[in-house]
Amino acid sequence: MSNHFFPYRLRENQREAIEFLTQNLHTNVCIHAPTGFGKTPVILSSLLNVSKKLHYKIIWAVKTGNEIDRPIEELKVINAMSREKIFGLSYRGKKDMCLLLKDLKFQGVSSDDVTYICRKRKKSCKYYLNFLEFSSEKLEELVKEPILYSELLNFAEKNEICAYELQKFLLDFATVIALNYNYIIDDAISWAIRSKLPFSECFLVVDEAHNLQRVVSSINSDRISLGSLHFALLEIEEFDDECVKNVLLRMQDEMLAMKERVKDEAELNPQEFLKKVCPHMNDLMEVLSSMKRYGLKVRKERLKNGKIPRSSLFHLSNFWNKVLENIHTDGVAFLVTRKGDNLIFEMWDMRSAEILKDKWDEYISCIFCSGTLNPIDAFAETIGLKDYKGRHFSFTFGEHIISLITGGLTTRGECLEEEMINRYLETINNFIEHVNTNIAIFSASYRVQNDLIRSGLRNIIEENGREFFLEREGMDGRSARKTLDRFKACADSEKKGVLCATMFGRFAEGADFPGEELVGVFLVGIPFDRLTIRTKLYLDYYKKLYGKQKGTYFGYIVPALRRASQALGRALRSKDDRAVFLLGDERYAEKRFFHLLPDFIKNNCRLIHFKDVSRFLSGQTLKV
Repeated sequence: MSNHFFPYRLRENQREAIEFLTQNLHTNVCIHAPTGFGKTPVILSSLLNVSKKLHYKIIWAVKTGNEIDRPIEELKVINAMSREKIFGLSYRGKKDMCLLLKDLKFQGVSSDDVTYICRKRKKSCKYYLNFLEFSSEKLEELVKEPILYSELLNFAEKNEICAYELQKFLLDFATVIALNYNYIIDDAISWAIRSKLPFSECFLVVDEAHNLQRVVSSINSDRISLGSLHFALLEIEEFDDECVKNVLLRMQDEMLAMKERVKDEAELNPQEFLKKVCPHMNDLMEVLSSMKRYGLKVRKERLKNGKIPRSSLFHLSNFWNKVLENIHTDGVAFLVTRKGDNLIFEMWDMRSAEILKDKWDEYISCIFCSGTLNPIDAFAETIGLKDYKGRHFSFTFGEHIISLITGGLTTRGECLEEEMINRYLETINNFIEHVNTNIAIFSASYRVQNDLIRSGLRNIIEENGREFFLEREGMDGRSARKTLDRFKACADSEKKGVLCATMFGRFAEGADFPGEELVGVFLVGIPFDRLTIRTKLYLDYYKKLYGKQKGTYFGYIVPALRRASQALGRALRSKDDRAVFLLGDERYAEKRFFHLLPDFIKNNCRLIHFKDVSRFLSGQTLKV
């Protein structure tokens, strides 16, 4: 096999993966391969072999903005090694690219806010006008090398031209386009790409594809709160409309009354609620129309006064109209949640297969890849993918890995008993004593994590001479970044760090810990969704779609083991990394759970009693 575009020396199973892709480029493909396998260069080089000959495009979809540069960085390496001049770019939304937004110094704007600002200010925006006058010859100079988001933005800032229009212009020259999932899932914005790139002439790569279900749900869902009502009532004071005001007041009264009845979470009956607020549907529709009209006026006035063009009236109108459109839609649920003094109404779209099933046929073919895609048949069914070929690729870590499942430990049940908490603390203490590296303790939930901390976990960590780091529930991005950077820095210091986080949090999936930044991982329990009203509605929907047994498997068991696998994978970013894993729940040894764990766990795993952890680790030859 010859692959002119693969820029590295082939490693274990990479040749087989390239051959598999090359043979199936016109078929949808699902690839499960662990972190460190080299999925990006393997897939990109395989597609480039064909795209160059037939002038096809490659759309590379990722979950977050931070991941968009990865395939373009790899393309730069490919060009350097192959001496090709293939152009690609990182494509971002207006929220990241708008230079006018930076001048306005708005904080916390939404994508909808930015779209509105652009639409209203475009004709007078100096960056847009400068772009229209900018030399096309100078723009075309940019296509000599693949361009990252930061490079494109710096060029736009230096020349004071619209960065968003610049990247749209460059799409005509690009073979590889890396972008956010939303551009392939959300019809409201996909036209921006589709108008420049006919999807029928594109390969689609969906990276970290296990996230698709969650992303689809977030795009199609919406929420309002008592705060929304408060600000809407302030806005309506500007308009002489007692009818709308009275409806808002009744809506607020009903929500306040409901707040007294709801302790945590409950299912919402939107029909019943709206009937109390406005008994006649025609009257309600007229009120919603007026709210939207007033909301548009509020947005216009706020922008005129140098404020973020946001309106609660506008949002409320959109929310209730979406609710009315989906009130009888199977797979759309309505929830009411109390959080402190606030009450939240949510329209939650649980559909993924139905929404996604027709999208995959728009491309030449689609490649779905992840280190936690197994079981592939379950993944494919839940994203509506019918015709596909799936393969599992792995590589051997060998003597660099120790993995243990502990008997006598479990988070099974509604709460942890004191005896079980003490068992966990004893085992964690032994783990820390014998693993003198940066360690992460990933708990099954914040409830479990809080139980351990209240019972002395921090004291244990600090008494062992380690620095304590904590991921708090609701932690903002900036604080999380600082915590992460400080923890990573401990890898090079004498005093190592211990990071306490959950398998539902940002550190268990979105963070990378190369080399010595993370060596020891302790899982406290299995991260099943708590059996709330939300979870029960989700499982009921999946059981209706797939049957009781398969529905529970797809909707409850697989997601939990994927979370656990993601957390475990933080410690391994390359084949040469070393790691010690302790899966602190005896249920991991059960066949129905064990087979869903990563190969690097299954191939090196031992089941021992929690009392034997200290003795076992002290006898290991692996220096930890």
